[in-house]
Amino acid sequence: MPRHTEPSANSALGGILQRMLPAYDVRSENTRQIVGQPNLRPDILIIPPGRSPVVVEAEFMPAYAAEDEARERLGLQVVLTGSRAIDAAIALRYPEDVADADDLHAAVRDAALSYAVLYDDGARFPQSGWLSGGVEELSDLIRLVSVPQRIVEEAAAALERGIEVAAEILEELGNAKPPNAVTGVAHLLGMPHDTYTYRMAGAIVVNAMIFHERLAEQLDVEPISSLCGDAALGPKTGVIDAWDNIIKINYWPIFAFARDIIHRLPTSYANRLLRWLRQTVEKVDAAGVDQAQNIIGRIFQRLIVERKFLATFYTLPTSASLLALLAVERLSADWSDAAAISNLRIGDFACGTGALLASVYERVAVLHERAGGDLEKLHPAMMEDVLYGCDVMPSAIHITSATLSGAQPSVAFDKSRLYNLSYGRQEDGDVRIGSLELLQSSAAMTLFNTSDPAMRTGSAGQETASQITADVPDAGFDLVIMNPPFTSNTKHYGAESGVLNAAFAALRSTAGDQSAMSRRMRRVAADSSYHGHAGMASAFAELAHRKARRGGVVALVLPLTAV
Repeated sequence: MPRHTEPSANSALGGILQRMLPAYDVRSENTRQIVGQPNLRPDILIIPPGRSPVVVEAEFMPAYAAEDEARERLGLQVVLTGSRAIDAAIALRYPEDVADADDLHAAVRDAALSYAVLYDDGARFPQSGWLSGGVEELSDLIRLVSVPQRIVEEAAAALERGIEVAAEILEELGNAKPPNAVTGVAHLLGMPHDTYTYRMAGAIVVNAMIFHERLAEQLDVEPISSLCGDAALGPKTGVIDAWDNIIKINYWPIFAFARDIIHRLPTSYANRLLRWLRQTVEKVDAAGVDQAQNIIGRIFQRLIVERKFLATFYTLPTSASLLALLAVERLSADWSDAAAISNLRIGDFACGTGALLASVYERVAVLHERAGGDLEKLHPAMMEDVLYGCDVMPSAIHITSATLSGAQPSVAFDKSRLYNLSYGRQEDGDVRIGSLELLQSSAAMTLFNTSDPAMRTGSAGQETASQITADVPDAGFDLVIMNPPFTSNTKHYGAESGVLNAAFAALRSTAGDQSAMSRRMRRVAADSSYHGHAGMASAFAELAHRKARRGGVVALVLPLTAV
């Protein structure tokens, strides 16, 4: 007869998972958990805050009934979630030797488990066979499946539709004479006033509105649903006043840019925009998706106007997660020690909308939380000291800042290491080539300034000097991770007016500027791995090499031409 029963093993596993998922509510072998079935006893029920509950049904090998029992739990409503239903269930098999172990807790902790995920729509992952892993891998899987993909896609579709209509409203304003309002918005974003810019502006505003709705009760401010409802007389005034008050508390990167966009719009257009986007916020909120910034980040990736000439094929969330996981696992760090993590330096010098930095942060957070760490206490160090991001587009830096800030939206920080670097012809007549200026120096002048609120950094409204020097030391980074631009300075767009050199044609550079930037590129990248035929990515590979410390990690997405 086995020494241990399956309920005993489930209780041990539940206790281990609770320590690895401290923000979750993990319940083992409990009744009165399921609506309408008070006597039903799920083996392990995991209730994440703001996400869908996950159930684990486990048996000792050969575990003939585990999969059927897991499938029976799908669609059941969980009492503690406001009747939110189970969308994913995990069938799990313990090795036979767990039942006879002297130390049950240690046996479960160290066991080679096998498991499969069953979904409410009938899908199974993997389609056949079983996944293999330990308790750590199981905890990662639970985090993943607690956000149902179907709900994510529905929320993303609602967001995209909302942003498209917002862009139509702004385009209508742009066609009016004179187009002063949208010109001001475009200048704020560092973009021309066209359809892509209108979409970006709409995305930034709805991002702030989503955060506002989720923070309303916590901060005791009037919710978006009320400020922008059909009965509201002046949504523009109400929203600006509310965001001014929120910014006094915290959340500068999320709300300042959006507030400045709304402030520049005529009242009638601002009111139309806010009323329409309020409906979008309600649809996203109804989907019940936690951490909506991750969803809107996917939309942001499609909206950067300069993606042709910057060749910015923005990183898919799945690709970013995979690369970040592979890279972070190679770092030598005590993940239980917040001070040790704070000493890490992680850089993306072509950060775009921040997908890679966000994925790295998420992986570091998982490892720290799994080791018993407090993510709220870690957040200021991650924002102030650990994560470095550079890009030539102000809007991209805003998005990266808002996304990273949203990892712990209730926690303030004093500054950030996110830099909008100079690109193109400067006021002094010289040209700059963005992050690649760092090939010649450990520092580069940035564009942050006190006169433009969009360029401020920090979460609580701190302002930088009009021009600051970003210290990005050579051999100073534990991890450099990038998906750099793929353009080649040998690829020409002869059919397009003013495009002499595609590698430097972004941000409305003239043909003369492009030639000057190409010459500067040759100077700063002399005696390096950069080669024109291999494309700009080869220069970023050189940059990564110079910035990574000895024994550090470099993780790059490169085109085949880089070979």
